[in-house]
Amino acid sequence: MATEYRVKRGDKIETVTVLEDRGEIVVVEVDGQRLELAVHALPDGRTAVATPERRVALRALPTKQGLLVVDAHVQRTFEVEDARVSWLAGASGGKGAAGGRVTASMPGRVVRLPVKLDEIVPPGGVVAVLEAMKMENDVRAPGGGKVVEIAVKEGVDVESGALLVRLEPVHD
Repeated sequence: MATEYRVKRGDKIETVTVLEDRGEIVVVEVDGQRLELAVHALPDGRTAVATPERRVALRALPTKQGLLVVDAHVQRTFEVEDARVSWLAGASGGKGAAGGRVTASMPGRVVRLPVKLDEIVPPGGVVAVLEAMKMENDVRAPGGGKVVEIAVKEGVDVESGALLVRLEPVHD
């Protein structure tokens, strides 16, 4: 199943679709152009990304503004949003909460689950706290909603993309 993201840098927004993830080979489509990328984790924490024409070593760091991507000479900040999140947020029309799946944005250990079943979470509310690289990271519900499933328990390790909490839309 393909996963679509909207990537914004400045005023430019591009659609990036992950068509296939075969481990070290990832097939993506960027605004209609299909790319096959070889992706390898490097021992120093960077990620090597290679196409037949080019190879770069990148470091990606989450920030409040989005994702900071640094290569040898340049650093750029991107806002990255799962297209489903923007669809769900737009579906609420600004009233009530949008619901949806809240997933781990990185691998880590679940250290706290500050929500309970049937609780109403506001947009941007914290639904889980993950520990990664000795830092605690709040996982927020982009559109908010009613907690209908808590898919993990405190103390478990999760991979990036793992379902943490599922929310149901709340209607005013």
